[in-house]
Parts: sequence; C-alpha cells; structure tokens
Amino acid sequence: MKKWLITTLLVIACVFGLVACGGSSNNSAPSEVELTEEQKQQWYDSASQFVLSMNEAIATGQAEAQMDDPVYGPAFSSWQNALQDIGEVQGIEGKSCSFTKKDGTVTVRVKGSKHDADVVFTMESSDQGYSVTGITTNVEYSMKEKIQQAAMNTLLGMGTTFAVLILLALVIALFGKVVGGASNKSAASKKAPAPAPAPAAPVVEEIEELADDTELVAVIAAAIAAFEGKQSTDGFVVRSIRKARRK
Repeated sequence: MKKWLITTLLVIACVFGLVACGGSSNNSAPSEVELTEEQKQQWYDSASQFVLSMNEAIATGQAEAQMDDPVYGPAFSSWQNALQDIGEVQGIEGKSCSFTKKDGTVTVRVKGSKHDADVVFTMESSDQGYSVTGITTNVEYSMKEKIQQAAMNTLLGMGTTFAVLILLALVIALFGKVVGGASNKSAASKKAPAPAPAPAAPVVEEIEELADDTELVAVIAAAIAAFEGKQSTDGFVVRSIRKARRK
C-alpha cells in the first residue's frame, strides 16, 4: 500500500510539473516552447520516476487499481506487454522533450536486459497547464528482428488467406455434391411409365363343319391376316370352327 501511495504522489508531482512548464510556455513563441536544460531534466526525472513506479506497481501486483483509468490503464497495459521483450530494467535516461502551446511530448529511454524501449508521454495544453493524455511503451528491435517479424507477419497473412480460400473451395465442392445427390434422388423417385401390354395373341378357334361355312372361313381368315399384318392368308389354314363357351 505504501508503494502504491508513492506512485500516486509521483503522478501528482508529474502533473504539477506539467502545469509549471505550461506556465512558462505562455511567454514563449507560439510555434514551439523552448525549454532550458534544467526544465528538460525536470521532465526527464518526472517521467523516469513514473516509469520506475509503474514497473514496481506491476511487479508487486498493485497496478490493478489503475487499469480502469482512461489514461493510466492503457499505460500500465502497454508497459506490462513490453516487459517480456525488455527483460529486467537496468536504467532510465532522458531522450527528447518538445512542447508547443497546444501539446507536448516527453520520451525517456529504458535500458533493458533484452531490449531497450522508449516510453512516450503525450500531453495537451489547457488553461491549467499540460495534462497527460497518453503513455505508450515502444520496444526497439534490431534490424534482423524487424525483418523476421515482417516475414512472420507476411507468412501468417498469406497462410490465413490460402486457408480461407481452401475452406471456400471445400464448401463449394461439398455444396455441389449435396445438390447433385438431391437431384439424383429426385430423378430416381420418378418412376418410368409402365410398358403397354402386348396385344393378345389371336385365338384361332376350331371351326366345325367347314364344308357348309366356306364364307365364314374366308372372313375369319381375312380377319386373322389383318391382325397379323399380312397381305394374304397364305401360311395358315382354318381347319375347324367351334363355338366358344361363355361362362
């Protein structure tokens, strides 16, 4: 609890320093405020103390209380995400400090066991002085690491694109199979029309007493020839006529 109180006091001191610097900017040129070396060192010291306090608060688990703050919440998150690449903090030194009548920027360099990082404080000017609007941590990587990261990002982007295209191709192919199967089932469900029944074979009844019924025999022979599709009655002989028994 004591450490967190110290951190809060340091933040308040930083804000007061912003106000003091804002008061000196009112008498400066409208484009850019020129700071003395003493003022720059004051800014560097305030920013460095805040970074050390922020690092200690994260290490001791006391940063959760500030995560909901619109300014310091993102600052703690940015620093916490960068700690894995920074490693152990070995020192902090000033880097740059510039102010205008509208805004200001203070950047401090953090020396780490793995990588160095720049913590950038951005501010806006008001009637009460300068107020902090954002704090971000930017890890500095070597050229080799930047190339590796760029190559990895490219591979991930291309891989994701090809994976999506392959997935779309599979979906389209599966959709075609589903539609084709449904069409085949619909065609199979339609039954073919039943074939027409074959014409009944002609019944040649035995004709009795042909001697007295020659005209009847000629008529029956002509009817049979017509049924068979023949032009003449050659090829068959009516030998008898018998009356059919109907039930």
